[in-house]
Amino acid sequence: MKRVLMILALLLLLAPLTQAQEMSHVSDLADRLTASERQRLQQQASELFELTGFDVIVHTTNDSQRKGPKDYSFDYYHSFRDAARYPDGALLAIMFDTRDYYEAARGKGISLLTYRESDDLARVVQSKLSDGDYYGAFSGYIRYVRRLLIPPTPMERAISLLPFLLIGGLVIGLVYALVLKGKLKIAKSRVGAQQYVVPNSLNLTDARDLFMYQTVTRRKIETNTSRGGGGGGFSSGSRGGTSYGGRGGKF
Repeated sequence: MKRVLMILALLLLLAPLTQAQEMSHVSDLADRLTASERQRLQQQASELFELTGFDVIVHTTNDSQRKGPKDYSFDYYHSFRDAARYPDGALLAIMFDTRDYYEAARGKGISLLTYRESDDLARVVQSKLSDGDYYGAFSGYIRYVRRLLIPPTPMERAISLLPFLLIGGLVIGLVYALVLKGKLKIAKSRVGAQQYVVPNSLNLTDARDLFMYQTVTRRKIETNTSRGGGGGGFSSGSRGGTSYGGRGGKF
């Protein structure tokens, strides 16, 4: 009985240590996410890591330490996660003091993410960041990385193509309907009423033009509605012998 109690006590002591050693994928120093949002992002990134071994970290800060977005993101990523134990991954940082977002990648992340077209990252996160949807931006980023790492199955591809197939069917149906309409023989409208008037029976002594309608043309004045800069080109650097790649932009 004593041995059983000792084992139970040991397990209770080890439980907090096990929880403390769990990999953290969310670093919300700026406190812009709710507790529920942090938990969901942690779960999404943890599942991705378990499936692929690719480590995604999302980070917010109000103090970029007077560093540029590249240097801050590279330095923070290098200090936050041991590069020797976790060589493949990426960190997406949002710096609210400078209104920058930046992606730092290393290992497999450089070839997977950094070398993609410059606006690729902007299309994923920029509009959500500008709207203040920080959870949506981070969650969308994790899904974006997941799609690159895990190609969709044939069934998923078919489901994703379903809207295009429906639109294609509607276009074909519309074209067919127009073809049928073109074959219809519709009575043509005539201008004037000559066919209803007996020749030389009408003698006009006065004529005037009466305009019942007017045409107004309006032209829209274009305005600049851009709320942020596009994603920048990729850059590279090294920290402690580890190579990093990065890209980012303003929001």
